[in-house]
Amino acid sequence: MWSLFPEKALCLMLSFLCLTALSGKASRAADWSFTPGIEVSEEYNDNVLFTESVILEDFVTRIKPKMHLLGKTEQTQLQLDSTVIGEKYYEYGHLDTINTDNKASLDRRWSPKFLTVLTGTFRKDEILETELERAGLAGVRKDRYRYGFDLSGTYILSDVLSLTMDGGGTFSYYPDGPYPDLDLWQISVNPVWAINLRDSTGLFINYYDADYEDVSTIRTFAGSLYWRRDLGDTAYFVLGAGYRYTWTRYGVQDIWLSIDPDTGSFVLEPAEERQTREDDGFIFNFELNNDWTDRFSTVVSAGREHYDAIDARGINRNYIRTTLKYRLSETVSGNCQLGYDTTTEDGPAGEDTDYVRVAPYLSWRLTRNLSLRFGGSYEYSQYKTDYSDYNMDRFKGWVSISFNYPRLLANH
Repeated sequence: MWSLFPEKALCLMLSFLCLTALSGKASRAADWSFTPGIEVSEEYNDNVLFTESVILEDFVTRIKPKMHLLGKTEQTQLQLDSTVIGEKYYEYGHLDTINTDNKASLDRRWSPKFLTVLTGTFRKDEILETELERAGLAGVRKDRYRYGFDLSGTYILSDVLSLTMDGGGTFSYYPDGPYPDLDLWQISVNPVWAINLRDSTGLFINYYDADYEDVSTIRTFAGSLYWRRDLGDTAYFVLGAGYRYTWTRYGVQDIWLSIDPDTGSFVLEPAEERQTREDDGFIFNFELNNDWTDRFSTVVSAGREHYDAIDARGINRNYIRTTLKYRLSETVSGNCQLGYDTTTEDGPAGEDTDYVRVAPYLSWRLTRNLSLRFGGSYEYSQYKTDYSDYNMDRFKGWVSISFNYPRLLANH
C-alpha cells in the first residue's frame, strides 16, 4: 500500500516527528496560530497549451483555498502550508483540473551553535507551466505527482566559520505518461567564512543522482566558490563561479543478427545496448538586491547552470532575470518581472531554445486582510535544431482577489 501512496508515508513520518518535537511541556508552552486564506482569479489565455500548431484560447477561473499552521517554542518551530488549486476552463472543459501544493518543515535549534531543518513536500502540478517557469522549456500538459524530503544541518564552528550540510530526495510520478518516473537524490556541503562585517565567502559542493525509470541515469557533480558583499543596510550582491561534471548512462535500441540452433536460419532480435556519455562545463551565478529608495527596489539575477529536464535530457541553461518593485502608496504597489533564458541540449543533435517573459502586475490592499490584483504576462519562445526552426508566443491577462485571516486561531 505504501508503494502506491508514498506521500502518505512521508506525511505521517513528518507529522510524527513534528508532534514529538512539540509534545509535553513544549507543546503547552508553544505559540500556536492558524491562518486560513482564499484567492479567486479570472484569467484570459490566448494559447493555453503554449504550442505553435494547436492554439486553444480560453478563460480560466481559479480558486485557491490555503492554510498556514505555525507552532513555535524557544528552540523549535513547526510550519505546515497547504494550497489547493482548482481550475475551470470555459471552452475546453477537458482541461479542468485540481492541483495541490503542501509543505511541512520542522526547525530545531539544539544549541546556540547547531540548527537542523527537516522538510517534507507533496505536490500535484502541471508539467507545462512548471517547466516554463524554471527553464523556459515547454512540455506536454500532463499531471505530475511529486513528493520529497530534505534534511539540513548548520553548525557554527567559530565566530567566523560555519558549515551547512544538506541531503534529500525528490520523486516524480506521471500517472498518464509520457515522461519517465524520476528518483532524484542530492547532497551538498557548504562551508562559509565571514571575512568581516560586510564580506563573506563560501564553497558550495553538490552531487545529484537522477534515475529516470528505464531511460537513463544522470549524475552531476558541481563545485563553486562564491562571495557575498553587503553594500549597505538594504543592498547586497552575491557572485559565484565553478565547474560541473556530468556522467550519463542511457540505453540505445539495436538489432542483433543471430542463428536459430533448431532451424539454422538467421533471426533478427531487438536488444538494448547501454552507453555512457561524459560532459562538463563552467557554471556561475550572480545576484544583486538593492532598495534604491523607500518606494523603489530591484532584484537582478543571472547565471549558467546544468539542468536535467523531465524527459531525461541534459540541458545547459543561461539566464538573466529582473524584478522591479515600486510602492505608489501605503496600499498600492506595482511589480514587473523580466526574464530571458537560453538553453542548449547536451549532445550533437541538441535543441536550442530562447525564452522571453514579461509579467507586470498591480496590487491594491483594500483592507488589512483583503487584496485586489491586476496583471498580465507575455511569453515568447523560439526553438532551433539542425532540421527545424519554429516559435510560439502567449499572452495572459488576469484579475484576482485574495483574503487572508492572520492568526485566526492563536493561543497567545
